[in-house]
Amino acid sequence: MAKILLADDDPDILETLRYSLEHEGFDVVCVQDGLAALQAARESQPDLALLDVMLPGANGYEVSRFLKQDMRAGRLRPFKIVMVTARRVSSSARREFLDTWSAADATVWKPFDLNLLLAEVRTLLDTDSEPVIVEDVL
Repeated sequence: MAKILLADDDPDILETLRYSLEHEGFDVVCVQDGLAALQAARESQPDLALLDVMLPGANGYEVSRFLKQDMRAGRLRPFKIVMVTARRVSSSARREFLDTWSAADATVWKPFDLNLLLAEVRTLLDTDSEPVIVEDVL
């Protein structure tokens, strides 16, 4: 069973995603801030992380960069990171900068289609796919 780290400061989103991911058979570790996400990733060694961008303590972009540095240094086993954000970007250049800066493997924008998000999680866990952007909304 794959382990997923889920970091979001919105308790409703956290609970909805936790329930949905567990219903799909995943083991889920939930946290509500960036510093807790770093600690949880280092302790639980997830197979994938879903990180909200606007987290207290350390934002999702920072958490993603720190975790990718840990992976490159061999302190963490490599895993995929998905940024989840409500912050839309208007230009492709800014989007590319943010995706590159965070080093995330995928980006999902809120509000998201839960079925598409779950499909993206399964895809990232099953393959070494290229970074993707999920923009379909409800």
